[in-house]
Amino acid sequence: MLYASVHKDLTKYKPKIIAGLSMRTLLCIVCAIGFSVLIGAYAWFVLGLDFDHFSYAAIILSIPFWLLGFWEPEGMALEKWLPLKLRHEFGTSQLKYSVRERYESEGLLPTQNERNIHVNNEYRRFAKKQRALELWSPEDTD
Repeated sequence: MLYASVHKDLTKYKPKIIAGLSMRTLLCIVCAIGFSVLIGAYAWFVLGLDFDHFSYAAIILSIPFWLLGFWEPEGMALEKWLPLKLRHEFGTSQLKYSVRERYESEGLLPTQNERNIHVNNEYRRFAKKQRALELWSPEDTD
């Protein structure tokens, strides 16, 4: 019997560019290293500091780039997860349905009297199907 194995979840596949890194991760690493080099060049040439004085600052200031490249909260990329989290935390948690107002303004909703007639007719149909004398009176017979 012929068969072909299929991965369980193909949606989690991320194409790798170099050394098992995706394009997003590789770009963030390049940005972190470039930012660290810029900080080092500024501290060395402009401020005149030694390597020992600015190395920790370069590492700490490049952490956001590393987080952007490797951290995946809830299994999502940070740029997709962050707007969802902010909307959940600070957005409104109420949904507004405007369908009723639109139907009322156009006169498409039934009046209260029409709704009562519909409910009474449905109850009568239900009661007749039950075959119980206490559910319907003799006046309801047609």
